[in-house]
Amino acid sequence: VSAADAARPETAGPARVCFGFDARGPVDLFYARFGTGDPLEVNVGLVQERPTGPPLMEWTPGDHRDRHTRLFARDDHYLMWQSDLGWFRIDPGVPRVTLPPSSEAARRELRLWGVPAALCMTARGDLALHAAAVEVGGRALLLAAPGRHGKTTLAAAFLRAGHRLLSEDMTCCRPGPAPSVLPGPAALRIRDDVYAGLRFSGVRVTAREPGRVHVAVGPALRGSGDPVPLAAIVFLRKAEQGVALHPADRATVLRDLWGLHFTLPTDGHRAAAFHGVAALAEAVPAWDLHRRLRFDDLDEVVRCVVETCLAP
Repeated sequence: VSAADAARPETAGPARVCFGFDARGPVDLFYARFGTGDPLEVNVGLVQERPTGPPLMEWTPGDHRDRHTRLFARDDHYLMWQSDLGWFRIDPGVPRVTLPPSSEAARRELRLWGVPAALCMTARGDLALHAAAVEVGGRALLLAAPGRHGKTTLAAAFLRAGHRLLSEDMTCCRPGPAPSVLPGPAALRIRDDVYAGLRFSGVRVTAREPGRVHVAVGPALRGSGDPVPLAAIVFLRKAEQGVALHPADRATVLRDLWGLHFTLPTDGHRAAAFHGVAALAEAVPAWDLHRRLRFDDLDEVVRCVVETCLAP
């Protein structure tokens, strides 16, 4: 495959849905799905506005020590600066996102479906959780964990086993009497050794960065962007040996979900988020999965989760 072919989006045309948003604008999308969603304006342009005060939040991803992100709150919108791409403007009330010009469109798209999408989905009343999600038999499983707990690798193992990947790093959950997952980008950002070790089919590489491979799930495997009923939450725990799956202690479910939720440090945002997280914790069964982080155990882990968490 030539470099030009590898960079060409597979989802040109009507496949523009992600996290329940129908992305509209002159932007090629590599990872979107078919279906319908709420309009989201996506444009490309140089953001001239600059913040005058301290950032609302700033962080450095654990696996990208050379990349910095700062988020600034304005009266009715946000400005986000990323050291390797530049300035984004996010207007959740519209909603609209302005992306910086870039020659790395596939990598930039994944940033669109990160913090900008989280701000828009939380303004809509949904929850943005640091979790992967997969679909098994028409029902969603949430694989919840902080970084370095193997959730991307486990989600990739579900994909290899024939199940649908709904999201890899951040999941959009819609709380309520019947909670659901709104599928995110059909993408995986995985370590080089994971990509080589799992031997995927039906996917292709869209970008590379040091130690990581960006993979797009093929159109035949990605499905629509329609909501999927949420059947169970699985908290990923590390263990020295074996695989063990037990119902989670209800006293810790709310605490752990809260720790994984994208929450702005403002009273209003925290209050709204808490009610949504509490509703999700009350409505959905939760499990603790203890397992070793080893390739050899992945098939057993997938079988254990499916047979236990989705039992009739």
